[in-house]
Amino acid sequence: MKIKYHLTLAFLGCITICSAVPWVSKDGNVTFKLTAPKASEVLLRGDWGGGHVPMVRDDEGVWTLDIQLKPQIYSYSFMVDGVKTIDAANTALKVGRRAVAGSIEVLGNPPMPWEMRDVPHGDVISITYNSKAAGDQRRFTVYTPPGYRPDQEERLPVLYLLHGNGEVESSWVQYGRAHMMADNLLADGKMKPMIIVMPKGHAYKPASPAGADGRRPSVFKEDLLETIMPIVEKRFQVKTDQPNRAVMGLSMGGGQAFSIGLGHLDLFSHVGIFSASGRNTEVMAALAADPAAANEKLKLFWVACGQLDRGFGRVQKMHDELTKAGIHHSFKGSEGAHTWINWREYLAETLPLLFQ
Repeated sequence: MKIKYHLTLAFLGCITICSAVPWVSKDGNVTFKLTAPKASEVLLRGDWGGGHVPMVRDDEGVWTLDIQLKPQIYSYSFMVDGVKTIDAANTALKVGRRAVAGSIEVLGNPPMPWEMRDVPHGDVISITYNSKAAGDQRRFTVYTPPGYRPDQEERLPVLYLLHGNGEVESSWVQYGRAHMMADNLLADGKMKPMIIVMPKGHAYKPASPAGADGRRPSVFKEDLLETIMPIVEKRFQVKTDQPNRAVMGLSMGGGQAFSIGLGHLDLFSHVGIFSASGRNTEVMAALAADPAAANEKLKLFWVACGQLDRGFGRVQKMHDELTKAGIHHSFKGSEGAHTWINWREYLAETLPLLFQ
């Protein structure tokens, strides 16, 4: 471990990483630059696909690459002689549970649903609570729509929006832009006012003061149903009946939405699964045993996955099983892979469908 550590420090000391923040033109051309005069090879990798792309070195040791990108938010990193390196000059970062990468935004004309616009904005709040199920102190993020007041008489429907394995409770806001999306859709009259709750989906204990003891997937369900939901329903003006609760999620969160949402149709009427397959055989069997009852309770069951996603085959199989069982649902096989590029678009498409 020490040898690897010192070699890495020595390597990084031999290159001058003095990158320029990527230049994004109005037509979507993005210029990436990295100054590394002692490097033999620099590759660029982004979540737009295409793998690692070689950059071109000039006489000054500046590596450059131009790429044409569609309006979206992208993450990227450099591979400098085999060592993954983030863009030190770019303060816009994608930070998750494990990985850190640079982030760029290519604006659209007209603006994309997640772009900042001159419209009324809601609030984003972080709630800290003691979790009996997880045995630690945790947080969840809440979006309240423009004009919401804690003492208002009108109660709003609530969406529980779940993140993926590599993310945290703030990811849907920080990188998914769920709050800006909701602001824009509300301003355009395309969605119903709602409160969006974004919990921490991992049940790992923190390294301090207690050590990790596995993923404990059942703990999150208990935490959501028995702790988070009661806190939300006490602290916020939300409706508490089944027709006005939704749960949606991406990847790991999509699997959780399948198990929790479809496994508790007495609590949830809208379920969205992004880039995930339902592996809970007990829930699937219960749905197939009485499809008429499930269809009556489900107001929306929406499934989507990118066709370049490694899990697309499993999602397609789940779709086929649901169809065979007679469970009404929408299925979308979109372009792209297992990335936020798809998940933002899925959320923008599904928010207007909720609570209609």
